[in-house]
Amino acid sequence: MSNVKNEDFLTPAQAAKELGISVATLRKYSLIVEHTTENANYFERNSQNNRLYTSTNLDDFKKMVELGHEPKMTLDLAAQKVYPTTDEAKTTDDSHLEQGIADLKAENKKQLGTIEKLKKEVSDLKAANEKLESSNETLKTENVQSEERTSELKERVNEQVQDDKKGHWWNRFVK
Repeated sequence: MSNVKNEDFLTPAQAAKELGISVATLRKYSLIVEHTTENANYFERNSQNNRLYTSTNLDDFKKMVELGHEPKMTLDLAAQKVYPTTDEAKTTDDSHLEQGIADLKAENKKQLGTIEKLKKEVSDLKAANEKLESSNETLKTENVQSEERTSELKERVNEQVQDDKKGHWWNRFVK
């Protein structure tokens, strides 16, 4: 911290007014920049530990906000494009990306295994369904044949009963 009293620096209220935003929003932008640069002392501070801003800082904020309004762009990503980061931070980000990619590949492999398992189950179910349909057809055929046999037997019984009703039972012996 330095005890700076220079006209090149603006207070948070002056900087916010210059940008047309609230002091809270300026604080949010400053925190994003400090996080992106991994430097909590990126901005000069006064004796009360308030951030002080230069015209360059304000121009960078304007660029960051302008980039942040682009499609699929967050303020964090915009800050990464506007503010310099250390090579170590980039390496850390790269390792996070590599880990993320590895995790996604593992998840993808797991999902492909699940898909193959489900395909096999569907195939097995189709085969079982075909077998059941075949059995059902066989049963229908046997049922029709059974009904035909039953019908024939009923006709024979009716014929015998009709023959029996032609006379008395003793007539069968007397003839």
